Amino acid sequence: MAVPVPLGTEDRTARLTLHRPDAWRREDSAQADLRVTGDDVVLTVRSRPSDRTIAEEHTSLLERLPGSVDGLRLIGCDPWTTAGAPARLVEYVRPDEDGDVAGAHLLFVTGRHRVDLTIERPLARMLDTDDAVFAVLDSVRATEPAPSRVQRELEPLPDAAPAPELDGTRLSTDALATLRSLAGRRWNPTLLRTTAGRELIDSGLVGRLGTLPESTQTLLGPWEGDTQPVTLEQHLPDGRATRLQAWSETVVDGTDEADGTDAVIAQLSAEHVVRIMAGRLGIGPAWTFSFRTGSLRADLLGLRTGGATDAPDLPAAIAAADPRLARFWGAPWTVSTLRRPGRPNPIVVVHAEGQGFARVGRTEAGETVFTTDSPANVYRSVVRAVLG
Repeated sequence: MAVPVPLGTEDRTARLTLHRPDAWRREDSAQADLRVTGDDVVLTVRSRPSDRTIAEEHTSLLERLPGSVDGLRLIGCDPWTTAGAPARLVEYVRPDEDGDVAGAHLLFVTGRHRVDLTIERPLARMLDTDDAVFAVLDSVRATEPAPSRVQRELEPLPDAAPAPELDGTRLSTDALATLRSLAGRRWNPTLLRTTAGRELIDSGLVGRLGTLPESTQTLLGPWEGDTQPVTLEQHLPDGRATRLQAWSETVVDGTDEADGTDAVIAQLSAEHVVRIMAGRLGIGPAWTFSFRTGSLRADLLGLRTGGATDAPDLPAAIAAADPRLARFWGAPWTVSTLRRPGRPNPIVVVHAEGQGFARVGRTEAGETVFTTDSPANVYRSVVRAVLG
């Protein structure tokens, strides 16, 4: 539940009014209609003449945003109904020299003007500032007459950006296990006599005499204790299973150990881990509409999320009553399980190709909660797990 945020100060431009916390300060800006800063938040309003529809303006924004900054990821978009004009809310995250930045871009049109309001803050402060940011967004009102024509069809959305590559050292299962056994040590000459040890030496993670370079000692730091990782396990539509584990800034990416496939080990910042996981989840702009059905039989959903090759069809009565769920059920699924240290219950998310996201909830009396979820909300779960 959102915490009420006191919005004591009103700001006006020729195109909108909004309310904001008193602690945020208005600044002079020749490049914007309005600029406000405070609590690590930067709010900017710009407007320009335009007679285009909200669909046209939104499509243009989604085409332009990813190319504005290398590595920018769109994490969600929604119709916005409180501004008093046709509007869209686009959320994104972009890399920056001082750390990733989370942005919320409210766009609305009046028939004579296009208005862009952006609120940016450090990704590390995203969850802490969400209540204030959305309270301000909810307070925005257009001051010009809005178009009278109603747009009944939502515009198509672009595909999610591909997941960034994980750049690290590829190791066999034996070599990875041997490397883990070296945590807390500086020298182990017996490595010279083992196949796994020689692999570690050839990779550069271990010196020629069995010594551990400082970079390797840093990599092994999280393994010296009993620290548990944040783990993302996925069952992909083609039947493969993958697992990405992050101990602080030490990351291991591999498939199911049972198949003996090599793993990749790397040292990444926590924000880079969020980028990797968001890409693996397929987070990108998607319209989110609720299913009419709130839960499904636990055995039925268990077979579908378990990746069974003979997963059952959705019962005909449910499919007829809930066409949106039927389309979701019939699409290829990526089932992701996010496990967090200290939390007994994992987060289970389904991404249905071309249909968006749904979350698997609790099971009671043989029924499991199954509800749609927005990509931005899934992204926040990743941020909470990795940065929280």
